[in-house]
Amino acid sequence: MKQRNDGLAARGEQARTNLVTALRECGSLADAVESLNGADLLEVLVYLDSLRFVMAESGQLLQGVVRGQGDDKRS
Repeated sequence: MKQRNDGLAARGEQARTNLVTALRECGSLADAVESLNGADLLEVLVYLDSLRFVMAESGQLLQGVVRGQGDDKRS
């Protein structure tokens, strides 16, 4: 059971890292969305979609880990 918890914790930390990285990248792309046009803007928008996917997946995984940690503390 401990090995499973260690694996879940590692996945949670990776999810947290991915989420933080994606959020920071989104913030840094705000100026590009504001100022670019045409193909350059399209490229940024496509990249933002990929970041959105990473954020959704990582956020859901991290929520599961956090909820699981809460369950462990109640036992």
